[in-house]
Amino acid sequence: MERKRAIVTGAGVGIGQGIAVELSKAGYDVVVHYHSSSAGAEVTCRMVEAAGGKAYMIQADLTRVDQIHHLFDQGVRQLGGLDLYVNNSGITQISPFEETTEEMFDHLVGVDFKSAYFCVQTAAAVMKNSKSCGSIVIISSSNAFQQLPGASVYGSIKAALCKLTRHAAAEYAKYGIRVNCIAPGWTATPRTTKIDQHSTDHLIPLKRWAQPEEIGQMVVFYASPTAASVTGNILLADGGATLLSKPAADYGL
Repeated sequence: MERKRAIVTGAGVGIGQGIAVELSKAGYDVVVHYHSSSAGAEVTCRMVEAAGGKAYMIQADLTRVDQIHHLFDQGVRQLGGLDLYVNNSGITQISPFEETTEEMFDHLVGVDFKSAYFCVQTAAAVMKNSKSCGSIVIISSSNAFQQLPGASVYGSIKAALCKLTRHAAAEYAKYGIRVNCIAPGWTATPRTTKIDQHSTDHLIPLKRWAQPEEIGQMVVFYASPTAASVTGNILLADGGATLLSKPAADYGL
């Protein structure tokens, strides 16, 4: 069976790692992008290869468009083409609205939104030029649908990623390119598992966190023939957390 080809950004740890491994299980060779976590990317590559795929590590600072082009030029050359792009790279920073600085604002917008915009643009150009009806999946966050204290910038950017999904889906449909989004809630990663998961039970109706491999399986669905008519869709995977509101005391009321 001919293997498919995917680029996953921020794949050195957490959700990105889970996505890369699940794609390998589903028949993909994977470019594992990382910015600073080379050790994590090496682990991901070993996991991808253990699952049956080929893995290629590429470092790039995605706030720079020239490095985005480097990632895709080198990645597509190593893979031999591109069937799927997963925009997962990003950071989490919170700050009370009145204390947010211009420096923090610009940094978060650059890392989480500007990079996504130009990575999607570049991935779609590769797919268009090769006349492959590829798939693009953008990882957002349940913060796009909540007004949590301290997340005015982060949450707004995650909402913008959902809007970006629908704009890109509308404009690239003429090339047969589908663009979809996943918005995870609490997900068990090395960073988040420092928190007691049961401490969030009162915030999550299903009282469970998502696992990185579950998000990976959602990506596999989006990229599969089963989802051939699905584009511009936003899949919320938050255990029902956005069904609830925070207590008024959390807002200082």
